[in-house]
Amino acid sequence: MPTPQALYRGAVQAQGDDITQNGGYTRSWARGTPVTAQEGLDFLAKIEEQCNESQKEQRNSAFVKAERFIKNASKNGGVDQNSQPHPFQNPRRTVPNARVDIEIRKGLTFIPAKNLE
Repeated sequence: MPTPQALYRGAVQAQGDDITQNGGYTRSWARGTPVTAQEGLDFLAKIEEQCNESQKEQRNSAFVKAERFIKNASKNGGVDQNSQPHPFQNPRRTVPNARVDIEIRKGLTFIPAKNLE
């Protein structure tokens, strides 16, 4: 359970009917410091690693789009919940709800690492 000091909250997820794990594959955060773009990319990579080959194929362009979103967010100094992206999906998927989600619940997220100095 997040503490009152958790000023930054969110999650990166791979979801869909082809993932049997309840809630899909998720990396979430609830903490007192912003998530850097590099951390966001690491979260995304960990989720992709959890996917089997079929699950990766269902989301191949979704992972690319999510990575681009994180990198662009960093170039702009970060994003907050007002910049919540729509789910990222592969237009050629055969699992209708296969997607990659980035949820920004609270606080500036995907900041450049230099902003922490």
